[in-house]
Amino acid sequence: MSKRSRSSGARRDGRTAETTQRVAHEAAQQGDTQVRSRGRSQRAGRSRGPAVKGGMLRALALPAILGAAMVAVAVIALTAPGAPAGGTTTTAPRPVLGAATAVVEIHEYADFQCPSCGAFSRSIRPLIVEAYVDTGLARIVWHDFAWIGSESRAAANAARCAGDQGQFWEYHDLLYENQRGENQGAFSTTNLKAFGGQLALAAGSFEACVDSGTYSGAVQADFADVRSLGLTGTPTFIIGGQRIVGAQRFEVFQAAIEAILGASADSR
Repeated sequence: MSKRSRSSGARRDGRTAETTQRVAHEAAQQGDTQVRSRGRSQRAGRSRGPAVKGGMLRALALPAILGAAMVAVAVIALTAPGAPAGGTTTTAPRPVLGAATAVVEIHEYADFQCPSCGAFSRSIRPLIVEAYVDTGLARIVWHDFAWIGSESRAAANAARCAGDQGQFWEYHDLLYENQRGENQGAFSTTNLKAFGGQLALAAGSFEACVDSGTYSGAVQADFADVRSLGLTGTPTFIIGGQRIVGAQRFEVFQAAIEAILGASADSR
């Protein structure tokens, strides 16, 4: 082979190698760009995911029944709330709706700022009350599961203060009717006192109870019970040995209640 041929072949080989290297380099750059793009997409996806507040994670659960708010369940990593104000009681009468002789007890664990707790209170609880509480077959036992923030604890305390004047459940209903976001001022001290005015509560004693946080210790004691039971979502209901999580449709509660009533009738 002539020197010219060898030289021409060498140049072709060199160009081929350069082309191969350039293509490989461009492919690597493109791959890196895709990786960075996927990383940005994943980070953006995470930013649209469930919000985390102080280690507390919310997530949606359960099938749609009366709109998304009805079935949203707050699933959380439990963190103890702040210590109660000095001098507050850690015990208080347990709010109960229904006859003491009722066969079925429905234990409700809820937060006054929880959207699905509000949906249950406004749409499902009235059906349960009409079918089972008003007929003397069941009663609802309230437990504070005040985890969302300071306004949850303030509202829970205020409801117990209203309970001192025999109007816990009326105040409970007002709170759920006035949900406006979380820790955005809906349950400010001023508003909590105003709700008491709507129920014509004795202002002096009610407002003093709200201001002093009389029942904040009892609210925190309920939260300790929640932790001991291992509950992680609001609302949670315990009926007999069955746990129901979320604002499930009426038929789910009906089945649990009827099972207990049936067993009670069989044992007679």
